Amino acid sequence: MHLPRWLIGACLWLLCITDVWGATFKLALVGPWSCDPLFSRAMPTAAANLALSRLQSDSAMSRGYWFDVKVLDEDCSSSRALTKLGEMKGYGHAYIGPFNPALCKAASLFTQQWDVGLSSPGCLNAEWPNLPPITPPSIVLFTLLKFFRWAHVAIISAPTDLWESTGQEVALALRAMGLPIYPVVTMETKNNDGAREALKVVRQAEKVKVVIMCMTSALIGGEHQGELLLAALDMGMISDGYVFIPYDTLLYTMPYQDTVFPQLTNSTRLRHAYSAVLTVTMASYQSFYEAFRLAQISREIRSAVPATEVNIRYTINK
Repeated sequence: MHLPRWLIGACLWLLCITDVWGATFKLALVGPWSCDPLFSRAMPTAAANLALSRLQSDSAMSRGYWFDVKVLDEDCSSSRALTKLGEMKGYGHAYIGPFNPALCKAASLFTQQWDVGLSSPGCLNAEWPNLPPITPPSIVLFTLLKFFRWAHVAIISAPTDLWESTGQEVALALRAMGLPIYPVVTMETKNNDGAREALKVVRQAEKVKVVIMCMTSALIGGEHQGELLLAALDMGMISDGYVFIPYDTLLYTMPYQDTVFPQLTNSTRLRHAYSAVLTVTMASYQSFYEAFRLAQISREIRSAVPATEVNIRYTINK
């Protein structure tokens, strides 16, 4: 199993903070581990310990220091998460997370006050002074949209605080680069037509043919994305040439070679709908499933859980 490259890059950047060096460099990993399928099966403690173990064994990267990690839970509610964030002082020399963009400003101010490092894939505003210069997903999206000359783009978010905030953050980041992002819609779950209603708003928007989906991928258990794509199929949007881009896959390595996804194998309709999905993901010489199985065999991960039942949110090359 591996952690994403942005995490390793963040760790190395944070090591440059010389005034926190000591016998042990403490990392606090903050995430909504119980809020979403993307995170609930991620095994963050096992993944973080594995990454730190490999980092520790590489003297060129570890520089002779010992590392420790503390996994902290980010509340599913933005307001409660904000309150808890202020209580996390002292857990690390550096904080990785939070993932909810609504918490970015507060996290930046808190960590500045605590005089510690901060790195978060959920924070797309590069102006925060204590965030490392890691290429944000919004830059990748902008490059993709520019390549295909897709200027008019809509965003549909899953109905959770995390994904709603992510949708708004992505929209702001892309608008700052000159793209007319509209509409930004949240799927409602109060009735069974939430996906259809969101797509109606998109279809009524002038010139929009591209939809960024801020939600968990259907291929790793995201029900909202599956509902959205099937609704688009029923509404004729797949045959009309609409393109759907998953946002979450920009944050990890989605297996794509020699991989069978039961969600597509078992559903002809979803497989048809998925033909309109353009997936961009992190490159990796080794698939997550292969890496996870090898880590189990080598006893680096002491878990009998099949690789296909573990979320691929955290991946890192050896």
